[in-house]
Amino acid sequence: MYAGNGKKDADILFSRDEKSRRFNIPAADSSGMDNPGFTVKQMPEKIVMGIKRRTSNADGRSVKDIPACWQEFLSTNMAAKITNRSKTPAMFAVYSEYDSDWTGEYSYMIGSEVTKADTIPAGLAVTRIPAQTYAVFKAAGPMPDALLSVWMSVWGTNLPRTYTCDFEWYDARFTRPENKEIDVYIAVNEEEIENMR
Repeated sequence: MYAGNGKKDADILFSRDEKSRRFNIPAADSSGMDNPGFTVKQMPEKIVMGIKRRTSNADGRSVKDIPACWQEFLSTNMAAKITNRSKTPAMFAVYSEYDSDWTGEYSYMIGSEVTKADTIPAGLAVTRIPAQTYAVFKAAGPMPDALLSVWMSVWGTNLPRTYTCDFEWYDARFTRPENKEIDVYIAVNEEEIENMR
């Protein structure tokens, strides 16, 4: 069922299940890119262990730092060093420790969810993703273009972001030869996102 006012404000899609709310928010300036909708979910705390770097979108470092982080993680088989891995086979790309907003510096981590992190192997770091409310976008199609399209849409909206921890969840859908999918979790202010209803 669709409810929208046709204005520049949020157009909102509601499913029959009130726990799953789907929103379509027009991008402020997405340069003609498709604007994906999102669902709102409450997520419990997660602990992710992996390799971490500081980077920034504003000065272009992220264009080099993020692929280099992936390259280091994969080429040195860092996944094998992660202890106490969760039973859910997935990789996470975590964006945390924001200096300000998406234009400032932040930490970027590639890793896996773990059940505990009392011992951290050399070369690895830990990020605790707090329990919070997320706008969840789905990147689907040729990668990395589909993922970049989602991020450009996020940057072009006025989502009530909290800039605590955002993450990309890479599960079995990402390993398919075609029709790859990644879920992108953007931390949002629960009260403000509800007011967009």
